[in-house]
Amino acid sequence: MRASWALVLAACLLLPGTWAQRRQQLTDDTFEHITQASTGQTTGVWLVNFCSPKACKDLAPAWEELGKDLLQQQLFVTSVDVHSNPQLRTRFGITTLPTILLFRDRKMYRFEGKLIPGTTDYKAVLKAFATEEYAGGTALEVPPVALPFDWLSKLAHQKLATVKTALETQDLSGLAMALLPILLVLLLAMLLMLANLGGKKTKRE
Repeated sequence: MRASWALVLAACLLLPGTWAQRRQQLTDDTFEHITQASTGQTTGVWLVNFCSPKACKDLAPAWEELGKDLLQQQLFVTSVDVHSNPQLRTRFGITTLPTILLFRDRKMYRFEGKLIPGTTDYKAVLKAFATEEYAGGTALEVPPVALPFDWLSKLAHQKLATVKTALETQDLSGLAMALLPILLVLLLAMLLMLANLGGKKTKRE
């Protein structure tokens, strides 16, 4: 059933009209739900162009033709404007634009070729990559969706590592700098708890 819905979605992406244009790009909010990149990839194979608005525009004609050509193979093409979707940019480590990733068989493949405007046959090159040449590349693990407090967990691990190093080297200034943010967070948490308790007490009265 999900695969059927994905086929309908991909077909709609290629149709002319205002609605199709709005749905042409995936966002921080829609990417995982539609592609299921890290949760099974049961909606099919996805070729995703992570790009700036200008780069997306430059590739648009070839991208549309490629999408029509690959649709019968249940291979869908779409794009992500990384300027408007920083979470996806961070999740997939996008540092150069455009970056093209293929999500297939629960793995991720990075297109390593060069697309030179005016000289490269975009459609032929990308079709070859999406259908055959990807197999010669490195199969990467798909980064999971970041949880709301992942950043806090990473920060805590970093601070603990800094504290450990400072203790081992007897670096008192480094230890103080590492502990200060932790103490401030604890103080803020205590203030929030007290404010919450005060609010409940006022309501009872």
